[in-house]
Amino acid sequence: MTMTIDSKNLYYRNLNRRIRAAFLKGQKEIVLKNVLGQRYIGGGLNVPGRIVIHGTPGQDLGAFMNGPEIRVLGNAQDGVANTMNAGKIVIVGKAGEIPGYSMRGGKVLIGGDVEYRAGIHMKEYKEKIPIIVIGGTAKDYCGEYMAGGRIVVLNLKNERSSPVGDFVGTGIHGGSIFIRGTVDSRQLGIGAVFNEINGEDIRFLEEILEEFAREMWLDLSGINPAKDFVKITRRGYRPFGNLYTPAVNVKTGLPRHVNLSPPCAFACPTGIPTPAFFNLIRDGKEREAQLLMDEYTPFRMSVCGTVCPALCMEACNRGLIDSPLEIQELAREHYPDFPPVRSKEQRKEKVSIIGAGPAGLSAAWQLSRRGYAVRVYDGESKLGGKVRRAIPRERLSDETLDRDIARIRTLPIDFILGRRVDREAFARIREESDAVLVATGAHVTKRIPYPGGERILSGLQFLMDINDGKAPDLTGKSVVIIGAGNVGMDIACESWRVGAKRVVAIDIQKPLAFGKELDLALSLGTEVLWPRKVERLDDEALYFQGGERMEADVVFFSIGEVPDTSFLPENVFVDNRGYLATPEKSFRSSDPKIFGAGDIVRPGLITDAVGTGRLAALEIHGSLTGQEFHYPEKVPVQRKQIRTVWFGGEEGVHRCLSCGTCIFCDKCVEACPQGALKRDGETFTIDEDRCTLCYTCVAVCPRGATQA
Repeated sequence: MTMTIDSKNLYYRNLNRRIRAAFLKGQKEIVLKNVLGQRYIGGGLNVPGRIVIHGTPGQDLGAFMNGPEIRVLGNAQDGVANTMNAGKIVIVGKAGEIPGYSMRGGKVLIGGDVEYRAGIHMKEYKEKIPIIVIGGTAKDYCGEYMAGGRIVVLNLKNERSSPVGDFVGTGIHGGSIFIRGTVDSRQLGIGAVFNEINGEDIRFLEEILEEFAREMWLDLSGINPAKDFVKITRRGYRPFGNLYTPAVNVKTGLPRHVNLSPPCAFACPTGIPTPAFFNLIRDGKEREAQLLMDEYTPFRMSVCGTVCPALCMEACNRGLIDSPLEIQELAREHYPDFPPVRSKEQRKEKVSIIGAGPAGLSAAWQLSRRGYAVRVYDGESKLGGKVRRAIPRERLSDETLDRDIARIRTLPIDFILGRRVDREAFARIREESDAVLVATGAHVTKRIPYPGGERILSGLQFLMDINDGKAPDLTGKSVVIIGAGNVGMDIACESWRVGAKRVVAIDIQKPLAFGKELDLALSLGTEVLWPRKVERLDDEALYFQGGERMEADVVFFSIGEVPDTSFLPENVFVDNRGYLATPEKSFRSSDPKIFGAGDIVRPGLITDAVGTGRLAALEIHGSLTGQEFHYPEKVPVQRKQIRTVWFGGEEGVHRCLSCGTCIFCDKCVEACPQGALKRDGETFTIDEDRCTLCYTCVAVCPRGATQA
């Protein structure tokens, strides 16, 4: 069954998506009508099938293609078969510049002439030998820097002058060029020489002539492979070796394989290596994937899968192709059905944690799994801290949070709840413990002393009261929220829910709210105004600088919170903003036995608290075992390093590009013109004598894991 697509005025990305989708659904042949300049047709396809093109396709036809067949009933533009790996492209007419650029497999048959640099950087690897057959003529630099494969110029119009231009085979390192017609020695590039045609060459030419005649509906029986062709090959090994000098080469370092941080992991405050998680699932290793996630967070359902603002999805490079991966959905879908695995070794050291919010529970999770005796103190009767008390139930239900809490509780953690820790209790806890982690968060609402501002309420307390079942009645009231961040949007949504007639969030600067919280608040009718600077309040309204008046029955502060550190001993330093002071890239306080994590150290998202809780636990583990703690450094892969043409319309975890992470696809090994790059398992080695610093391996790496 043949599918026809009218490509007239169809944007190239939309056209390519339709082609990929059709092949993924099992379509075997697609006919494209009215093609005019659409790029990347067939790019990256690795499914069987055939595309017939009526018209003139744009640049990079069949780029990175890996198997299908394309037939063009007309001419083609530049870059045909750019880095093609397998498959076949037949062009009845002419082609532009650099056909077969870095081609490493498959065949390209072109009925007419081609422009400059045909077959530049062609290469072959093991049984893969790329072939380009040109029915007409080729211009200068045919076969430039060729490292493998075969180019055949048939000169079917029998040009009296040479069918090729100058500099044929410049820098040729491997492969053969066969030209039917006259070639003068002055036309050869540096490193290229004439060679004798042998029996194997004759058999190859006979076969390729037969195939070309069949595809182009020609009779080529009058061509004699043994007499009509000249053969050009390389002169020797590394013909340009003596020309490479520091004055010419700006970069002198060997290529290297490094696992850079993909943008999703770089953006995630918890540091979850999402591509590694997806790759394990893709390989059928679901349990291993879930164990990997356990190394980073116990809040898979409530935070990763629900209330996290999904900075990972915002950064996802998949958006360059279609849309970001649904990372939150996949986190929920692959939730573990087994308890956490803990160390068989029970350590004698005791660690106490003050605070059972996201930072404290994250640290308790990490330390208990490593065999430590962990005791957690909290003034509330339930675990969760702000995650439970300050996030509206509409966004995070108790059932969702309790699913994560239940897994945490399977660990032998001793929870002391409903008991607030004062300075005396803290001194006792410190004396009984080998290490203490302070993770009490920030709960004291910041306030600005406006005239009349004593009637301004705490927005955080408002949210906690609602979750405690003590929702105030705001029926018919006008509500103003000072501070338009995401917490301000939660306050706005809850104000609407308890009856407010109007809700306005104001800010002195561009609001920081984003994502689902902002979208939901706006959809309910919340007004967000900025810049607005409050001057004073009375019983009915607030007044801005400039004299503007706004009715305000109820006013909330939502400009952040600061921690209560009154229970800490005097030798534990607090900075001038009221936060626990720790060195850069460390969670240790001025008391070497006391550490901090979460909002008591610095304000942030819930995911920041989870991440700092984990890292603080690792630093405590290092301190108690005599191991050096290394704060994880993240170097993000740049978007320009991702070769998106490799990737098609996969589903689920298969859509992940594994940015910055080497997945051992061997594209760099296959592409190396000199065979200088080898892989043994997960180890790559480079032969320094063979490597010419061409950085072809860097150019073809689809994930940016190979660096110059």
